[in-house]
Amino acid sequence: MKLKINNHDWGTIPAHSIAAIQFYCAENNHQFHLNEEEQSVEVKSSLHGKKIWLSVNTPNASINKEIIEKVTRVLTDHGIEVTSKSDTGRIRDGDLFIDLVSSKSEGDSRFISVGYNEKLNSINVKKNLSIYKHELKFKGYYLIPEHHAIPHLRCSLTCKEEGFLLREAPAILTQCVLKTLLGNQKPSLLDLNVLHLFGTTSNQTGQTDTNSEKKNSSENIQIDDKTYDEMKMRKANRKVREAQEIKPYAEIYFDYNLIPNRKSERYSIKADFFIKNTGNVDLTNPKICFRMDPPDKIEIGGQILPPEMSEIFSLQGQNGAQGWKYMGKDWLEKAYSTGEYWIESIQDSIIPPGEIIAVEGLQFTVENLEEQETSTILGFVLFEDQELQLSSNNKIKITF
Repeated sequence: MKLKINNHDWGTIPAHSIAAIQFYCAENNHQFHLNEEEQSVEVKSSLHGKKIWLSVNTPNASINKEIIEKVTRVLTDHGIEVTSKSDTGRIRDGDLFIDLVSSKSEGDSRFISVGYNEKLNSINVKKNLSIYKHELKFKGYYLIPEHHAIPHLRCSLTCKEEGFLLREAPAILTQCVLKTLLGNQKPSLLDLNVLHLFGTTSNQTGQTDTNSEKKNSSENIQIDDKTYDEMKMRKANRKVREAQEIKPYAEIYFDYNLIPNRKSERYSIKADFFIKNTGNVDLTNPKICFRMDPPDKIEIGGQILPPEMSEIFSLQGQNGAQGWKYMGKDWLEKAYSTGEYWIESIQDSIIPPGEIIAVEGLQFTVENLEEQETSTILGFVLFEDQELQLSSNNKIKITF
């Protein structure tokens, strides 16, 4: 039967190998299609058929166009549908909206930070961007306060030279797209659409090397007991290493009660915010964001202290000050403008595997809105040391 992989012809295969190919596709989340009439098998990466929106916004319109063309050319070859649009408005369909915004730096330093919205639960592109660490400093992640119906990732790049933008921005955007669409799935050569570059059994026309095939089929390969035992030992050691792989993760959720106040037409919400370490490695120093929508209709209270008062009014334990504080001197101004309240532990915080920490005694006050309007409180946690960002399993939502 004819075999085609990611639209590349790979010669022919025996019919009895179809079951093995089906198993491989199922295990690796690849697409499989059998056409019995044409006696052909087609295998495609899980990226095929994905739809993304792409926007590039730099001071130079010609550079914007060239970057979009380069990224589109690469991603289209992966089977990804790319739509570029300068005015994206509110995007309601697709798998990802990615955009690049840039500004000029005063000096020679270059910086990049990555933003994401509430639809994009967890991302970790820092590792992919580490190849630029000597020429591009990674400054961290931030939340994007917008309401697209699909995941949104933004690359904010600050540099002086347009040449660097034109040379590196297409690769940065492409890597971010591939990482985000594949998620925690480890990419194979088939996913990355470079399998045909490593082909050793096919020539340029895609036909099988029949001489090599005959040679392999005529050889009688035998394995002695010692070699067999060594292979078993290597396989067992590999399984142990995989089981010991560091896997940081956490379950995050609100536990809350809603208390209406009919006299003042306001609602009070008493809540606790829990972080449970469900991975196999310590999680350290969580930075928590409570995002309010609409920001001018929801107030936050409780035992969270302003940063300048944290040492004076915090609870004193055996190891010093304890509790939670707002982050940054201008935390209140940022909260009023974005609806995002960022807090962190007053002292270094470690969450061992299986353990839970909580922000207790939170109080949210929600003003009554117009009919059919909704108030929402979302929770996000950032572990910078583990390069892990997560959103809460639930959210507080009131519809009037």
